[in-house]
Amino acid sequence: MRKIVLSFSLLALVLTGTVSCSSDDNSSEQHRKKTLELTILKGNTVAVNEEVSFTVAVGGTTVEGSLIYVDGKQVANPYIFTTAGTYKVVAKKEGYNDSNEITVQVKQAAASIRKTWIPVHVNVVMPAGDPIAMAYPKNPDCDDDTLVFNDGEQVSFNFHDESCAVSTTGSHWSFNAATNLLTFTLFDQEMKVNVTTLTEDKLVIKAKGDQFAALIPILVPDLAAGLPPALLALIEVELEFNAQ
Repeated sequence: MRKIVLSFSLLALVLTGTVSCSSDDNSSEQHRKKTLELTILKGNTVAVNEEVSFTVAVGGTTVEGSLIYVDGKQVANPYIFTTAGTYKVVAKKEGYNDSNEITVQVKQAAASIRKTWIPVHVNVVMPAGDPIAMAYPKNPDCDDDTLVFNDGEQVSFNFHDESCAVSTTGSHWSFNAATNLLTFTLFDQEMKVNVTTLTEDKLVIKAKGDQFAALIPILVPDLAAGLPPALLALIEVELEFNAQ
């Protein structure tokens, strides 16, 4: 009986040692694996639809064939985030420990005034009168008039006469995003207007009529003759543009 008990005891010790060694071997193997190092080239805050590249390395040496996972889903590298939000990114490769986790903040890109805008609507608010809403006056046989704010802080207003001949005016412009104040010069008049709407597709500006004095004959040709300078300072004019 004592021999049987002794045999079972020895067997238990052998099994325990085997499991322990196996566990130690697995842990040792895990430690022997190198850990991937994941970095993002553009910083952790990016814009929607911005292409982002990741690098995967070990000790400064790029590890080819590494796979990128965003919120657990394998993606291409470079990758384009199409929706705003917060994402977790890791790199994986067989034979390596998973990389560090990177949190990427994807934000909606701020709309820019720097583009070509087509005037579509004119709204006029008279003192003690009903608002007047009208389509921007345009000869249907002509190309669209355009207001262009370019990267060189130069503005140009391209407008057509009744024969579709085009003329251009404009010099400089600036925009204070903190106050939404847009300043630009057309027909040698500096105009200071408030930007009330700015998206990728739409721009709306608003100011007292005297700020648009040089544009009134184009914007509201039927009313221009009956709007003396004193009255212009009292009315409000709103211009709506669509992006070209």
